[in-house]
Amino acid sequence: MARARNIKPGFYKNADLAECSVWARLLFPGLWMLADREGRLFDRPKQIKGELLPYDAQDVEPLLRELERHGFLQRYEIDGLRFIQIPTFKEHQSPHYSEKPSVIKPPKLPENVAHTS
Repeated sequence: MARARNIKPGFYKNADLAECSVWARLLFPGLWMLADREGRLFDRPKQIKGELLPYDAQDVEPLLRELERHGFLQRYEIDGLRFIQIPTFKEHQSPHYSEKPSVIKPPKLPENVAHTS
């Protein structure tokens, strides 16, 4: 289910995002609309294409890899299911208080990362 999200004016001036193709830049805010309140969504490229680029002959899989390569999303797998985490989602979005909690587990931290309390 798509959700209403906000795009700040500075989005178009993000120098790191400018390194991505126009198609990846178009897809990125669309992913926000598909993400839950924690910035997570199922990693299903065909479904994402159907939701965000239904009329375009554009493959979504290479765009997701491009966004991941530039650090705009993290792809991960848990129990054989693939997911996407948008790392900075909560910094830029304020989900509506009535949005349901995420049913998607967060990505696991790499084992060599120190945990601090």
